[in-house]
Amino acid sequence: MVSETIPLHVLRITDLNRSLTFYRDMLGFEPDWEDPERGTVRLVAPDGDRILLTSDPELDIRTLFAPETPPREPAEPEPAVPEERLEPESEEDQAAPDGGPDGEQAPNPEAEPVGSYDPFGEEEPKGQVGTYQILEANKEEPLRFPGENLEYFQERLAMYGLPDLLLEENPGVEQVLKIQDPDGYRIALYESLRLDDEEVIALYRKGPDLLEGAILGLENEDLEWETEEGETIRQLILQIVDFDLEMMQRIKWALAESGRKYTIPLYDPEEWAEKLHYASRPVQAELGMFRFVRDHVLSQLETVSGAMDRYLVSEHGNVEVRTMVQVAGESVREQVQTIMETRRRYGK
Repeated sequence: MVSETIPLHVLRITDLNRSLTFYRDMLGFEPDWEDPERGTVRLVAPDGDRILLTSDPELDIRTLFAPETPPREPAEPEPAVPEERLEPESEEDQAAPDGGPDGEQAPNPEAEPVGSYDPFGEEEPKGQVGTYQILEANKEEPLRFPGENLEYFQERLAMYGLPDLLLEENPGVEQVLKIQDPDGYRIALYESLRLDDEEVIALYRKGPDLLEGAILGLENEDLEWETEEGETIRQLILQIVDFDLEMMQRIKWALAESGRKYTIPLYDPEEWAEKLHYASRPVQAELGMFRFVRDHVLSQLETVSGAMDRYLVSEHGNVEVRTMVQVAGESVREQVQTIMETRRRYGK
């Protein structure tokens, strides 16, 4: 039977000390074994996975961890007993047909030692050595490891002078910090953004209060203040409402017909802003609509059994209701932060 294995990612690097500085000092991996003569170090990642750094491009990793099988010693021939010394069997010997005086099986010197390698047993899977599954890393596919506080971590790595740090977010699912090591291997540190269901509902519920609070005290002309990206506060408000209406449609499809195939529509915000007159539309009716939509969706979530587990099948895979609700909630929170930053820039 094959025992459970631990992935061992092998990275063939050019400068061991430089790579150790990167993985140990910058990323926080812990060395737990080394072979200085072969320029090889094994490190433990935060999730328990292991990587092996080796500066030997030809090193056969199997020779490092393969269990050694001691050579089998040939059995010594049993010395012949002189014929004249043979004696008749005693009564006790005759009563022990299994060969021992107490009926025990006599040891066989040619028997296989207990626990030794069985050449006819189950073969070791390809790429597997002992408890390790050898995985040769390549520079096309990133190695994924868990991370925490990735925004802060990105800033810290930037202080080390690391180039091309890219933090990407899959809303409601995870954010990923993409890094390249000194030899060109790609590393992806990921952090879950999923909230529990109570947190998701609470975030979604307080959306209207957040938005109304963000524009409290602003005059109609103040809504024309521009963000750093060049959008007005009025446009942000209308974007929030229109996006929420579109997201409500997705949520209701999932609640009513879980598992339905659904193509997520993409729209051009600039075209919507022009065709739907974002520049001049009043916002009071929109704010009322926004609160009504949120209350309506919350009512559906409370009524439909297993609502948060229902899903649509999009071109990107299954999208659960909990993810849609979280994305809608976080979208408002981000837009509200932009409005508050704009107010501070204009001194109000």
